[in-house]
Parts: sequence; structure tokens; C-alpha cells
Amino acid sequence: MPPLVHPTDRTLMLLPLDEWISVGAAATRAELDEDVVASVVRAGRRRGVLRTHGKGATQQIMRIYPGPRRPSPHPTQP
Repeated sequence: MPPLVHPTDRTLMLLPLDEWISVGAAATRAELDEDVVASVVRAGRRRGVLRTHGKGATQQIMRIYPGPRRPSPHPTQP
């Protein structure tokens, strides 16, 4: 049985690797609303999977990591 894939990871992996695209193009590719894609972009940046350029309607995104990356479930404590 294949492991379950989180919807955010699924959406991030639909984006082309090492290619700049607009948020609108990413929304079209993922078949999602631009507001939903904006939250996926934030998650992707936090995980180190995406890089962004610009702001607002002209924002461009690029996937820079080949696979999904999940944050550590346990933060390191001093």
C-alpha cells in the first residue's frame, strides 16, 4: 500500500523543478484557487522546497528541492 501524501506535498510536487512560474500558472497547474496556492507557497518556503521572487500578482515561484520535505516533528531544545 503506498504511503499517504499530504495535500500540500502533492501540490508542491506538481510544480516544475528549477523553473520560474507565476503563482497564477501554479494555480492552474495544480487546479487550485490562487489563495490556496499562496498558502502552499508559504509552506513550501518554510520547508526549503520553494524559492520566490517578486510580490503580489507578479510573484514568481520555483521548486528547488526534488522531493517533499517535512519539518521535524520534534523541535530541538537547548
